[in-house]
Amino acid sequence: MRTTTSWFAFVAGVLISGPQSVLGQKTPNENLVLADCGIGLGVNGGSTSREMIYYPGDVWTANGQTNKPTMMVNVPWNGAYPWGPQGAFATMPNGDKWSIWINDKIKDPNAAGDAYHSMESNKPLKCYSYHKDKVYQLADGKWCSSAYVCNHRGSPNVLTVKPGSGGGGGGSGGSGGGKDETRITASTNADSVELYETTANNIMATVRKTFKDGSTDCDQTPIGIGSKCTIKWKCHAADSRINALGKMAGAYDLMAATSQFSSRREVKWDVCKRPDTRPGKEGQCQQYETKIDHYVRIPRAIDATMDNIPPASSGRNPNVLGWMNYEITCETSALACAMCNAIGTSLGIASGTLGAGVTLGCAASGC
Repeated sequence: MRTTTSWFAFVAGVLISGPQSVLGQKTPNENLVLADCGIGLGVNGGSTSREMIYYPGDVWTANGQTNKPTMMVNVPWNGAYPWGPQGAFATMPNGDKWSIWINDKIKDPNAAGDAYHSMESNKPLKCYSYHKDKVYQLADGKWCSSAYVCNHRGSPNVLTVKPGSGGGGGGSGGSGGGKDETRITASTNADSVELYETTANNIMATVRKTFKDGSTDCDQTPIGIGSKCTIKWKCHAADSRINALGKMAGAYDLMAATSQFSSRREVKWDVCKRPDTRPGKEGQCQQYETKIDHYVRIPRAIDATMDNIPPASSGRNPNVLGWMNYEITCETSALACAMCNAIGTSLGIASGTLGAGVTLGCAASGC
């Protein structure tokens, strides 16, 4: 047997369309990373320091690298892990005082707490559990890994896509056009499933089998997808007239069409085509042929929501247009972190058909 494998990095937190508007806010794109540094080098294999790291904009770039923070502050060890319900408190070099409260029982990539800072105390940041390696390297060479990411964006890793930059703007006309924008935020984790002789496109296309005429909800009956696995879709649209379900299904189609969304594996077998029947040659083979089995690995589950974002000058609040998620269940399951490892932290897809672009990211704990 000969095996060849082609892996692609896959990522979590998704943005469709232009930058999210946060009404009346000075720092809408800021990110605060609660980081553990020198993991494995501390007492009992723990970290050597805990840091609050401040970014005025995106933490991660479109190619999976990280931007340089503008400030950071060490959070001293007080006998307990600081990222917890007891609260963590620190002052940045510019005098901005930060207070953090975290529910450390929450798993990636879900909302797990809140962050407040003195320079804009009426605009708290939502903190998300989001464990990612090599976010920032200290001067002594130790690497810091994110434990939680706090921001105003509705997801731990949202890449800001400007209209006309390839992320798709849906014809919004830019920030001064005065038109509403559409944003789809999706999340997943490191869990994946491997399926035999199918494609990611075929699996994502099953959602359309769950649509019912005149209904704003999906049929939640599990659908067989082979390999002793089923997929169950759940979805809801606030208004059937805007075709929110169709647009979200289209976003899943776009993600599945990219090589980064899934990984492929081939297994080659040498099969005897012509056994040797000559006396004394029994059990040998005169001619072999190669049989190739194909496998695809995709995320076990993805959750997505679709929001309408009005322009800041409108005075209106964002509103949810719909949500959609799936989960794959198998009789036997092998979970892998390969899609979430190292290389990629953001996958951007331009789409004229949806009137928006898709950016998908992955949060993985323990990978």
